Formats: sequence, structure tokens, C-alpha cells
Amino acid sequence: MPIQPLTTLSIDDDAYPDDSQVELGFGPDVYSVFNESTTAADVVQFSFDGQITHGKLVPGTPIAAMSWETKGRRVWFRRATAGAAVAVSVMAGSRA
Repeated sequence: MPIQPLTTLSIDDDAYPDDSQVELGFGPDVYSVFNESTTAADVVQFSFDGQITHGKLVPGTPIAAMSWETKGRRVWFRRATAGAAVAVSVMAGSRA
């Protein structure tokens, strides 16, 4: 069973970068992502193709952390609005 151990990223840009911040060597069954900030304005969005926003992580709400079932090998992150860096933790795994 391949896994991506806990990785913490620093997200400070309000645009998705050209290259993904996470790239796996296997097709996961699920990603778990968590916005570590406690500041409500530190909303982070994520994408599995670098263009469409597939979800957002809002500190202090039930969606500060979420799991997403997808086989996508890459993930992009951006802040919803410009600001200081926000720590985002990522894990992924496959049952195969």
C-alpha cells in the first residue's frame, strides 16, 4: 500500500503555480489536506489540475481539513487572497 507521508507546505501566492506543489509516484485513492492556520482570512484553495478549484480549506470551520477521493497524482494550492504564508499539511494513500 503506497502512502505519501505527512508533508507540510507553505502557501503564500494567490495564483496556482505552473508546477504542482505535490506530485506522487502512484495514483492515490484519497488525499487528506489540512489548513493549519487559526486566522479566518487564511483560506487556501486546492486543485487537481492547476486550473479549476476543487476545494477550499477555511480555518476555524468544519472544512479546515478534508479528505478527497481521487486518483490524481498532482495537487496545486493557492491562497484565496494574497497574504502571508499559510501552512498546509497533505497526506495521501492507496489501498492497492
